[in-house]
Amino acid sequence: MTAQLTHEGTQARTTEPATPAGRGRLREACHRIHLAIQEMNHASRRVVELQAPWTVDEQWHRK
Repeated sequence: MTAQLTHEGTQARTTEPATPAGRGRLREACHRIHLAIQEMNHASRRVVELQAPWTVDEQWHRK
């Protein structure tokens, strides 16, 4: 048995829509920057909680 590939069958299909133009593209870039900043803020907050627990827990000195 042999399989025949058609031109349509060999084209790659993407699940993402085409890159938006204009404001949509700018909005997506701003959204990605916002998410990155949120992630960095969370990471730095966790570092402070681990290295200086008295800054987040008022009862730390009694433990």
